[in-house]
Amino acid sequence: MAASPPTDRVVAVVELLAASPHGASVSEVAARLDLNRSTATAVLAALEAPGWVQRGPDRRYTLGPGLLTVAAAVRTRVALPDDTAQLLAALATRVDCGVALSLVGPDHVVFLAVEPGPGRLPAGIDVGTRLPLRPPAGASVMPWRPAAERAAWLAHAPHLAPALDTIRTHGVAAWRPRGDSTELLTVLRDVVALLDEHPTRTALRERAREQLASIGAHPYTEADFASPRPLPLSYLSAPVPTPHGPPTHELQIGPLRPAVSRAERRHYTTELKSTAARLRPPPAPPH
Repeated sequence: MAASPPTDRVVAVVELLAASPHGASVSEVAARLDLNRSTATAVLAALEAPGWVQRGPDRRYTLGPGLLTVAAAVRTRVALPDDTAQLLAALATRVDCGVALSLVGPDHVVFLAVEPGPGRLPAGIDVGTRLPLRPPAGASVMPWRPAAERAAWLAHAPHLAPALDTIRTHGVAAWRPRGDSTELLTVLRDVVALLDEHPTRTALRERAREQLASIGAHPYTEADFASPRPLPLSYLSAPVPTPHGPPTHELQIGPLRPAVSRAERRHYTTELKSTAARLRPPPAPPH
C-alpha cells in the first residue's frame, strides 16, 4: 500500500506530542519534523478541531482530551489489567532493568507499555511504537500461533525453529548477544534512542533496530541456559497467558549484561513468568 505523506505528517505530530510531556510550539514541531511552518500550523489546527491537541496560554501544543475516547477504546481492545503500569514498574525494580509489554498481531508488534527501570528497553521503544513482526519479536508467543503465522515468522529466520520448541516447553525465550558484541549492543541502543528524537529519520532508525536484533537475538538452548557458568544475556521474553486461545501479548526484560550467573538467570525467569501470569487478561463477559 502506498504511503500517504499528509497522513504520515499527522501521525508524526501526534507521536511527537505524545513524547513531549511539556508540549511543543509550532516552530519546534516544524523543526523536529522537517516541516515548513505553514504545514505544521495546518496539521495542528486540524488536530485541534476534534480536541486531539490543545494549545496552552504559552502557545505550546499538548495532546488534548479528544483522545480520551480513542484511548478508552484501545484499552478495551488490548484488555490489560488496571494495575498493569504498577506491575511492570515493580518487575523493573526487582530485575533492575527495563521492561516492555507488547501486543503481537498477525504481522506487527505494538508496544503497549514500557517501564525503563535503570535503562531503556527495547532501544528507542516507546508506548505505541509499531514494528513488523520479525524475529526475535513475538518469539515467546509464536509456538502457540497458527501454523501459517509460524511459517511466515520463521521465513525470516529458519534457524529459530528449534528455539520455538524450547520456548513451548519452558515458556521463556532467552537471547544472547553475538560473540563479544555486548558493548556494541549498548552503543546501538543509544543510537536508536538518539534517532527517536528525530521522527523523520525513520529509515535510519529502522536499520539500527534491525542491527540490534541481529546482534542481540541469538537463542540459548535449554542446556546452555542451565549451565553453571556466567553467561551474557541480552533479553528474556515470556507470553502472557490468555483465558482461551493462543497468547497475544509478550512481556520482555532486557538485562543487556555480559555475565549473568545461573542464580540470576533463575531469578529473571521466575520474576518474568510470575508477572506475565498476573497480566493475564480477564475473561470476556458473556454475551
